[in-house]
Amino acid sequence: MKYIGKPTPTIDAAAKVTGEARYTDDLRLPGMLHGKVLTSPVAHARIKSIDTSRAEALPGVRAVITYQDSPDVTFNRIMRWAKDPLPATERVLDRVVRFVGDEVAAVAADTEAIARKAAGLIQVEYEELPAVFDPEEALKEGAPLVYPEGNLLKAQRAECGDVDAALAESPVVVENRFATAMIHHGAIEPHVCIGQWHRGDFLEVWEPQQGVHRAQIMLGKIFGLPYTHITLHGELIGGTFGGKDGILLEPLTLLLSKKAGGRPVKIRYSRGESMVSTYTRHAIKLYGKMGVDRDGRMTGFEIRSFMNSGPYCGGSINVQSAMCGKMFKVYQTENQRFDGKAAYTNTPVGGAMRGFGSPKVFSTLELLVNKAARAVDMDPVEFREKNLVRPYGLDRGANDTLGNARVHDCLLRGAGLFDWKRKWAERKSLEDGRYAYGYGVATALHGNGVAPFAPDITVAELMLHEDGSVLLRTGLTDHGAGTYTLMKQIVAETLDIPFDQIELTHSDTHTCPYDMGSGASRNTWSGGAAVETVSRQMANTLLEVAAAMLGCGKEAVRFEDGRYSTDGDDRRLTRADLACYAYDKQKRKILETVSYCSDHNAGSYGAHFAKVRVDKETGEVKVMDYLAVCDVGTALNPMLLEGQIEGAILMGMGMALFEGIELDDKGKPVNASFRKYRMPRSTDVPPITIRFVEAFEQGGPYGGKSIGEASIVPVVPAIVGAVNDALDRELEILPLTPQRVLEALKK
Repeated sequence: MKYIGKPTPTIDAAAKVTGEARYTDDLRLPGMLHGKVLTSPVAHARIKSIDTSRAEALPGVRAVITYQDSPDVTFNRIMRWAKDPLPATERVLDRVVRFVGDEVAAVAADTEAIARKAAGLIQVEYEELPAVFDPEEALKEGAPLVYPEGNLLKAQRAECGDVDAALAESPVVVENRFATAMIHHGAIEPHVCIGQWHRGDFLEVWEPQQGVHRAQIMLGKIFGLPYTHITLHGELIGGTFGGKDGILLEPLTLLLSKKAGGRPVKIRYSRGESMVSTYTRHAIKLYGKMGVDRDGRMTGFEIRSFMNSGPYCGGSINVQSAMCGKMFKVYQTENQRFDGKAAYTNTPVGGAMRGFGSPKVFSTLELLVNKAARAVDMDPVEFREKNLVRPYGLDRGANDTLGNARVHDCLLRGAGLFDWKRKWAERKSLEDGRYAYGYGVATALHGNGVAPFAPDITVAELMLHEDGSVLLRTGLTDHGAGTYTLMKQIVAETLDIPFDQIELTHSDTHTCPYDMGSGASRNTWSGGAAVETVSRQMANTLLEVAAAMLGCGKEAVRFEDGRYSTDGDDRRLTRADLACYAYDKQKRKILETVSYCSDHNAGSYGAHFAKVRVDKETGEVKVMDYLAVCDVGTALNPMLLEGQIEGAILMGMGMALFEGIELDDKGKPVNASFRKYRMPRSTDVPPITIRFVEAFEQGGPYGGKSIGEASIVPVVPAIVGAVNDALDRELEILPLTPQRVLEALKK
């Protein structure tokens, strides 16, 4: 192939590194005001009174809004489509605040400094209410109630076989407990939004947004307006990882704009505000139990979870459902059970973050697998090799095929590349007193798209100009991973057309066709398949037009080196010739549109291997070496794949060793700044080796699969497993800070 499979830099790389790229915060609209949000200092309270008079009197203030200005409409901030049944649990501004950082009021002023000062002049009297911060505690009798109906958001249970009988009859049974913290997405670009309420109730929004059409749907619900009155311009995204999905600042900017006479309003969150008042990765508690026989065969296992949703549903139900569905796709045992409960609490809101629940459930499962392997005195690679699924095996949760699942291949290839057997046998000889060394391995997966849980729809449009160039229109949003580059590769390959003759417009509700939203690893899988489909339709149409020009049947047309010909005719027609013929003789533009819906959800698998060094004096963990072998279907763009995997490994390392938003006993975050919130640094980066297992996956564009989320899932259990191996301990509460490591060494 000419374009697919070739390392290709992202099309906007030069603009980004030279500073030419335009982000939302770079926009300066005529008459634009600046907004600031006043947030709650208490975790749970009813607003008794709110006085905005001092703020309104400040020179330069143009609008102030409170719950009295908010539509009395409840909504869910992460709806997938118009009839999504997710609970509607929040208002734009509410008289009840439910976490420290919940929005109370907002101000628009001539400058950001004036808006900030005005927000500080708003006087609020709170009637504090009892609060709860732990999901397991929230579900106990007598716990403080976030809502009068109770704190249980959703209980979900799925089982295949008879888990209880399998565990009761197993000669060896092991158990574990795993817990994660709330984690900030850490995108370079904080949250920012510009909104304008035009005359006649036409709304316009500029922002970094993963799903412009979904946001349009939600704004229509909130304000009771037809979608045709709402335009969202999806601007360049400076990183998201799930944190810029759904509705956040849009309603506030629009209400302020309306009150300010239609002037556009920009709200730009600080880093601390982005960390607290948007989304976090869900904090969660999980409990695992597994039975094995003496030969190392799994007889059955169960995972129980308590997810901290925060006070609003958002995407929590979807995350829990994803955890449940994916858990059944890795190991062959006939007896598996997931029993999960998502609970409302008074902490920051849990939302989508890279991996969408998978890092949590598979960390629990993979550490449980390590424990089972030790219990039967078996090498953890050998134990996994015996129990992993094989290609086209049975997905016992969905009672469907797993597709071309190559996790077994990833494990065996990785073990050879990492020299696992030798290292595992010799690992204890590496200890030198102060330092302990350990090795870890983990296997896991992530899905591709949202089928069959929701309609997984992408619409793509391709138009041929009379100069032979083509225009691709898509609602897809590029997170920064190179989606637009890949879409152009697909068009180029299918039509045999150079990159510089392909233009692409994207993520704008009034100029681009519908897309369900860029999340759930669906950009490559669903979006790419839509673009391949419309490109193949275009290729077929071009053959038909060429046949008409050449006066022959379509089957007689040859296409070579970008030109169309047939035997007995010296003409070699270009795409421009065909476009002009269609325009002049057939009286039409050559235009193809496809509404594509993915009908299944393939798994992207991986096997990761880690070597760590633990300083027994300081508790510091250093990752010394890392190998990731990933099941990618066809490697559509190896350069983009490697970039995604490297970033995922660093993000997973942060989750394992450093990151976690901490709350005091009143629910107030105590480390909501990069000065206090530890993320991986350049000095933390180990040598990283990446390899692909390529095996065509039916349903993906040119047989390819997504990797951006799948590649983070095995990272935590690989690193934590290596630390546990080094210390001969069972550390299972994240992050593995030096303090936690030292406490474990004392036991």
